[in-house]
Amino acid sequence: MKTLRILILMAAALMPAPALAQIGGQGGPMDISADRLETFDAERRAVYSGNVDAAQGEANLRSDQLDVFFVQRSGNGGGTGSSWGEIDRVIATGDVFYVTPGEVVRSQRAVYQLTSGTIIMTGGVVLRRGENVIQGDCLIVDLETNNSQINAPACTGETPDGTSSGSGRVRSIFYPSGNSTDTEDTDAGDADTDDAGAEG
Repeated sequence: MKTLRILILMAAALMPAPALAQIGGQGGPMDISADRLETFDAERRAVYSGNVDAAQGEANLRSDQLDVFFVQRSGNGGGTGSSWGEIDRVIATGDVFYVTPGEVVRSQRAVYQLTSGTIIMTGGVVLRRGENVIQGDCLIVDLETNNSQINAPACTGETPDGTSSGSGRVRSIFYPSGNSTDTEDTDAGDADTDDAGAEG
């Protein structure tokens, strides 16, 4: 099937400039490519599916499916699409990858909340930074500060199925220069990956 390539900026009638998501913590449009696109006007939702790649600046969010939700536009005059206001949140599901020049994160689900400027990734999270690897149940990325937290308290209830399943542990595997593998297990909780060298 022919790949669709959609610039969110092109849909100006549906998405004013302030609505542009900042998955890379940078300005500019988000460029989404996918095999299919469906829109649901009553739900103010756009669904991209099949080899989805949302790119902005040097950051990419790749997944099997990407749902983009919009808030209702106030004072609209009616008509198809006219009630779509700014982006509220973006949900990526399936085989999810968040890729930046410094790291690659894999999970089963990612939720980007526009209001908080955070991406919450859940379900077998694996963060790779060079040869170093950090594994956990949940990762929170603050796009304003580029700080990351593994299994933070805010992750409660954020697993893909809405449960608290998972080991509740963080596992880090580091490869110091000139040495072999150095493995460290840390307790769950507010484990800021700044200390683990995972800050973007």
